Amino acid sequence: MINRNVRRYKDMSRFKEWLRRRIERDAVKSELNGEIVYLKKSRMPLIGDWGRIYPPINEDDSLNGVNIIFGGHKNLLKLMIILAIVGMVYLQFAEIFRYVDSITSHQCYASFQQCINQTNSINPFVS
Repeated sequence: MINRNVRRYKDMSRFKEWLRRRIERDAVKSELNGEIVYLKKSRMPLIGDWGRIYPPINEDDSLNGVNIIFGGHKNLLKLMIILAIVGMVYLQFAEIFRYVDSITSHQCYASFQQCINQTNSINPFVS
């Protein structure tokens, strides 16, 4: 049991070192107000702007879950805003479809369909 925990710790430390090397590769590391900031140039050719990298490993060697999953608090906030907008649009479309279903199940709609079937066309320009 002890050997497995020691082995897991070594694997985790190797994983953290791999993450740290990957972040620091092609990045500019600077210290701002006592905080280490990593800047990387964007890979998109038209944008070409510098962006801040939020490292998934804190300075005390603990993992930061938000940075691992979302890439930082700003990306989490953007995702929440996008999901809220998509949810509101979905709810509006669901309301529209519910309204259309209520119209199609109504008695007037059945008589309208019967009228269309008798005349075979509602367009006067089509014979």
